[in-house]
Amino acid sequence: MRLDFSAVLHYWPVFLHGFLLTLAASVLALAPSVALGAAIALGRLSRLRLMAVAMLMLIEAIRDLPFMVILFVMFYLPPAFGLRLPAFWIGVFTLSIYSGVYFAEIIRGAVLSVPRGQMDSARATGMSQYQALRHVVFPQMMGYFLPPATNQAIMLVKDSSVLSTITIAELTMSGRIVMTYTVAPVEIFIIITALYWLICAAVSQAGKRLEARLQQRVRRPNGHPAVNAVSAKAAMLGRACHD
Repeated sequence: MRLDFSAVLHYWPVFLHGFLLTLAASVLALAPSVALGAAIALGRLSRLRLMAVAMLMLIEAIRDLPFMVILFVMFYLPPAFGLRLPAFWIGVFTLSIYSGVYFAEIIRGAVLSVPRGQMDSARATGMSQYQALRHVVFPQMMGYFLPPATNQAIMLVKDSSVLSTITIAELTMSGRIVMTYTVAPVEIFIIITALYWLICAAVSQAGKRLEARLQQRVRRPNGHPAVNAVSAKAAMLGRACHD
């Protein structure tokens, strides 16, 4: 089989428009999904049983349904009540909610992965709760949070391809549009594959750089006496366990 990209590349503005729309939807959905995930995670970790159970039910209700089904519900339900919203913002909103429940479990798991003794040790050295959270708990939590969060961000980008089902001319839809003018499906989807790979690779690289910066920050002396005391105590305990 001989590939010919000349006719397909003639429609590069369509691909560019779809690429930028996919990028915009992914970026606009990412921050709200992390924020929503943090709020849900705090609810799951709450000592109020009613709040914890309500957040668990929300997570299970969304996580156990296909993204396309939720997207269709969000797209067709508002017009049934006389409310019409742009398809793009419905897609961004649905992406945020769907990814938010996954980020919630990632954040909850990261928080629970930090030993409770870290907070107790920090408070015992004279640190306030805010200082302990900022200097001791948060850096360790981020080490557990970043790798799965990077994977979820990549999943969010890939889920954005489903937005084509509600008439959003993102990257996948742009390929289908070009196919109506050219009979070159293989060449079209090779280009689309490369563009999706480019976005996901950039997200993966950003996650790796954040992890590297976090490791450098943890290894660097903080300067706060209490933080150094907690670090020294942790190092002594580590050597004692090793011996």
